[in-house]
Amino acid sequence: MPSRQPPIINAPWPVAVFALVLVGAHLVRILLPGAIENAVFFYGALIPERFWAPAGGMSAAGLPAYANGWEAFVPMVASAFIHGDWMHVIFNAAFLVALAKPLHEVFRRIWPGPALMASAVLLGLFLVSQVASSLVYLAASYPDGAPAVGASGGISGLLAAVLLLREGPDRWLFTRNFAVASALFVVGNALFAFVGPALLGAGVAWQAHVGGYFGGALCMRAILWRVQARRA
Repeated sequence: MPSRQPPIINAPWPVAVFALVLVGAHLVRILLPGAIENAVFFYGALIPERFWAPAGGMSAAGLPAYANGWEAFVPMVASAFIHGDWMHVIFNAAFLVALAKPLHEVFRRIWPGPALMASAVLLGLFLVSQVASSLVYLAASYPDGAPAVGASGGISGLLAAVLLLREGPDRWLFTRNFAVASALFVVGNALFAFVGPALLGAGVAWQAHVGGYFGGALCMRAILWRVQARRA
């Protein structure tokens, strides 16, 4: 009977590297001197108070507004590489491998040849989902809210993409199966927001998960339409 390899070893190397980058980023951050670690969090975490503070001014809690559009955009991506603790980052890395592996394999079949194109599409899908997650969380946290960190938004988008693959490239988002799965995802996240603090000792940014999920769904639908158009 063949031995089973651990999922991260059995995964395509770009997926394994991405998961290890999440874990490595957390390790590096917690080893940094306190002042530098605080600076990484200040500039990399998604902080609604800073986003909604008046330009050039301060938030009600005394935090400065982002200096410009670029400084406001960076945390929408950088927050994916900051995690609260080891359980948080390992949980996200495991889900990343589980969801990104089948997607990468499909993208390799769509774009044969070097793995670079398939990896770039997968990374783009993750980043679009993460940015959508950040925007929804910011909108839900007006005019202030707890800082948000973690790759959960991007991973939620990968989940939506996996579910859409089952529907086929010529189906829209509003199929019965996808609608039911999406409703369960939204309700489950909303419920988890109430029990999360007791179970995990920290709040759960469920709005970010929902935003990432639907951002990933729209991005994946665009990818599938593109593939369908090329084959027509």
